[in-house]
Amino acid sequence: MALPQWLLHPAFLYGVALLGMIVHFLKQKVKGQTTVEIKQYFAANFKDTFIAFVATSLGYVVYMFGLSTGQNADFVAVFAAGYICDSMFNKWDKP
Repeated sequence: MALPQWLLHPAFLYGVALLGMIVHFLKQKVKGQTTVEIKQYFAANFKDTFIAFVATSLGYVVYMFGLSTGQNADFVAVFAAGYICDSMFNKWDKP
């Protein structure tokens, strides 16, 4: 069964990866690892904001790579990739 074409549109997939990054931020908020609002967090932490967009882009790339290799990927994979990449980059400069 073929996927609807809009599911493979880069804007949609990028949005799903971005959602994964935002959910990771919300997890940090719920666990008390951050106390600021999301807009303040991204404005005050330019490096972290840049890393979040890199993580989101990597989520999209991972998804497209999965499709190109014949993997049975879906938008959950791109969500997970964005979440995982954001988590990994958030630990980049921590001991």
